[in-house]
Amino acid sequence: MPHLDDHRTDPVLVDSPLSLDQIQAGLAHHEAAHAVVAAVLDVPCTRVRVMRVVREAGAGWTGATSYEDAPVSAYGLALIAAAGEHGELHHLQAAGLLTEATARTACAAHDRDTAISAAAELGFTITVDGQAPADPDQGATWSEVSEEARDLVAGQWPAVNAVAAALLAAPNFTLTGDEVSDIIAAHLH
Repeated sequence: MPHLDDHRTDPVLVDSPLSLDQIQAGLAHHEAAHAVVAAVLDVPCTRVRVMRVVREAGAGWTGATSYEDAPVSAYGLALIAAAGEHGELHHLQAAGLLTEATARTACAAHDRDTAISAAAELGFTITVDGQAPADPDQGATWSEVSEEARDLVAGQWPAVNAVAAALLAAPNFTLTGDEVSDIIAAHLH
């Protein structure tokens, strides 16, 4: 399986319109959504975490979800990647924090670009602008992928929310794959 566990290269900086607790909660929901959608597609994760990082531009927060090497379609990889942004947006909406400025903090172009690259390695084309290949087995638009991921996140929100809550309560904001699997199993439908 191509790697989807790269985290944001430009982490959410602490000077975001959100407080530190709100940034951490958004990232926890982002990573939880990746893990839950992966579980729906029978791709177990090995670790989920939110972490502080330091870059030349400053300190910030990011997250990472790692996966077991499991068979999954290129479209499935793209759904897993797209889920993170929708988990974060859903959380912001539910918390009454969704504005144009906070929505920008949830933007996950890194996940989209990683998914497009991983899908291409598998011979599947995902277009951002323009039409997808006529044969749906050969490709899709990012809009199609994103809409389906949004629906999956909304449909599995109790599991996403439970994983995010556990992640925020965990030492070092880190959960093992087994911990995540147990939480998801209790909520997945």
